[in-house]
Amino acid sequence: MLKSLKLPRRLIVKVLLLLVVTVIIIGTSNHALARPSVKQYKSRIQRAIQLKFNNWTSNFLTKDHGLESNQDFLSKFEEIKAEKLADDPANEMWDINEKVLNNMPLEVNIPGYFLDSKAVKPVIQPFDPRFTFAVYLQWIKDHPKEPLPFHWSDWVDLTKLHKYMLAESGNKISCKDLFDISGNIELVQNTNLVDVQKYCKDNKDVPLGYEIVGFSGPQTVPNHEILGKSYLYSGAPSPVKLIFMTESSGSYEMDVLDHEVNDLKHSLLHNSMVESLFAQSDVKTVNVLNSYQNLVSKVSPENGEQVLSDYEINIPKESFNIDPQNVIKMLSEQENLNKPESAYLDSIKYSTSENNPPKFFKEAKLLEKHPQKWLGEHYDWRFFNGINVGKEEQLLSLHRLVKNYLSFTRQHGIVTWIAHGSLLSWYWNGIAFPWDTDIDVQMPIAELYNLGRRFNQSLVIENSGGDNKKFNGMGKYFIDVGSSITHRTKGNGNNNIDARFIDVDTGLYIDITGLAITGTPAPSRYDYIISADKSKQSVLEQTKKDGQIDQHVKNEQLQAYNCRNNHFSTFDELSPLVLSIVENQLSYIPSNFIMTLDYEYGVKGLTKINFKDYYYMNNLRMWVRTSKVLEYMKDPAAWLKKNKSATVSNKPAAGSTKESTKEASDKKLSKREVSDLEKFQINKLTVDNHIDLLQNNEIFKEFVKTVEFTKAHELEMKYLMKDDYTSAKALIEDYSRQYNVGTGLRSDLFMNKLFKDGWNYDEEVEKLVKLTEAYRSV
Repeated sequence: MLKSLKLPRRLIVKVLLLLVVTVIIIGTSNHALARPSVKQYKSRIQRAIQLKFNNWTSNFLTKDHGLESNQDFLSKFEEIKAEKLADDPANEMWDINEKVLNNMPLEVNIPGYFLDSKAVKPVIQPFDPRFTFAVYLQWIKDHPKEPLPFHWSDWVDLTKLHKYMLAESGNKISCKDLFDISGNIELVQNTNLVDVQKYCKDNKDVPLGYEIVGFSGPQTVPNHEILGKSYLYSGAPSPVKLIFMTESSGSYEMDVLDHEVNDLKHSLLHNSMVESLFAQSDVKTVNVLNSYQNLVSKVSPENGEQVLSDYEINIPKESFNIDPQNVIKMLSEQENLNKPESAYLDSIKYSTSENNPPKFFKEAKLLEKHPQKWLGEHYDWRFFNGINVGKEEQLLSLHRLVKNYLSFTRQHGIVTWIAHGSLLSWYWNGIAFPWDTDIDVQMPIAELYNLGRRFNQSLVIENSGGDNKKFNGMGKYFIDVGSSITHRTKGNGNNNIDARFIDVDTGLYIDITGLAITGTPAPSRYDYIISADKSKQSVLEQTKKDGQIDQHVKNEQLQAYNCRNNHFSTFDELSPLVLSIVENQLSYIPSNFIMTLDYEYGVKGLTKINFKDYYYMNNLRMWVRTSKVLEYMKDPAAWLKKNKSATVSNKPAAGSTKESTKEASDKKLSKREVSDLEKFQINKLTVDNHIDLLQNNEIFKEFVKTVEFTKAHELEMKYLMKDDYTSAKALIEDYSRQYNVGTGLRSDLFMNKLFKDGWNYDEEVEKLVKLTEAYRSV
């Protein structure tokens, strides 16, 4: 049990003085704000005072150790790092090991069946993005204007389908045998199942023996994995375009050949791209980074002039007000629309003609009996690859989603900003909360139309190299814009999300919503804007209908915009947008972000350092699992032994005591509110205590990956909170010069699999060749 502490007299006096000052300010405010015209400002000022008070007490109670400049800390930190890197049999530290990062396995052998026309080709080409990326990048260098063949099997891991593809034609599994779970009464209890025949058709003439033709509705986790992959293999249309990104110079927009058709003849196994590039040469290997660098050096990317680089963006007010009929008229009068534009026009026409649009986006919905059935809602069903919530894979996927979405939009001149919980997490340390399961962004409705017209149904492909000539990543992201974006009110509630940016490796996604002027009543918090302006009051009086205020006109006067889920922001809360760094990516944020966050989350959201089962460690500038901190506080020596400490301090944590009883060891330390006394004790941890905490691999890796970025973010926030945009801009410029802004803080998903699972491309190729030969001999 933690012992009580006697508070210093000096601390008590300071707190009392602050309270007195606060009371005086509030009392003065009450008098000054008594006039009806400005009365609405009262709660706003009081909340600002409360925020400052909470921040003051938090900063006062937490001692800033300045770890990055503490020589004792830095010396022991280097000792810990050397120990962990020297003893890493499971490759847990590979992504912070400079020796490994400077010698990445970026090269793969070209399978022999591509180089020898007499060799037997397997039924399936093993999935390895290094091979796919290298071949496509090389092909674009030699054929920069030609449409590209495409099949999903080269871009998504379909390994779980191999056993169905390799089965003999007489032993192909049926839809009923594979997906019909209706007979398991206990499993499907309270679940509205969809008849299997509505989404699956038996077909012995296709490699799988069946075809997925639609969405299945609720299913088991394993079945959802097979359903999505099967649909991609034989039913899903190809993307309209492939967008190959660079780090900062634009992209290569490549049309896809016959994108309406899903045909294996367009896969690398059959489209002759590999043979054309390498069969007549002595080349036996491909290197994904070299292929990227060769392309960038020989062929200039497009869209370079569209890259957003200004520190401030003043959003045009008209971008929140689009008339879809004008869009239809303008496009209908244009000649020679390209395929994306024609599809966009058809979509706008459909949207305006459909009064009750059905739900567009479909997630991997789980059965009612699943203990965490809500988890499936975070994955697009087509790209679902299993539940990874709480796993490292989820953290990597979400980080790479943010990285590539922000890079893609900024380099293509699309104005957008992070919103809701994503904006709140940025406020804290610039990085997503470790418990987040999705990401939210917003944009003006005009930008949403622009996104749909130019890029709907496109696959965005991460830049595998960076400006620093090092490997970057191999992510792939599908842009899906809904079919009812002209509807700007909640309606039937089926389509609150306008578009998604989807990680095709996991099915996780970014929710994109457009903000527009609508007739939805704005929150009463904005009424003071009308009360303080007689001209606005006059406009509302003149436009009343049957004695009722026209809400659309009122929102125009307020300059208040909302998404389809009724989240409102005013123009002054959003514009100008200012350049910041989000998870090490250049991005724009609303200049009045504090007001937005206060409306949505209140002062607690901006100051509460214990949330879910995490605690915010100010000196580390990161959220740490509460259980780890409390376990350490309870018994530092035992904690260090468990975390394989060798050279660091075994001093007890400040104010901690041992508990050796079974009752104490059985306590659940994680998912509970930390007491005020425990908070005080945690905040008073010494430098040596922080060194001890770094013995934990999870804490250590996170600190190494984020320390420089979060340090810059902390300083940037100090400037922004004082409206010192000149210093904030200079900080971003200075940080960009010193560090690799635009690169990932976290590792590439596939590379992590390669190092952690020991996956070997050559072995997979050999295995499938042998299986194919055995299959043919039967």
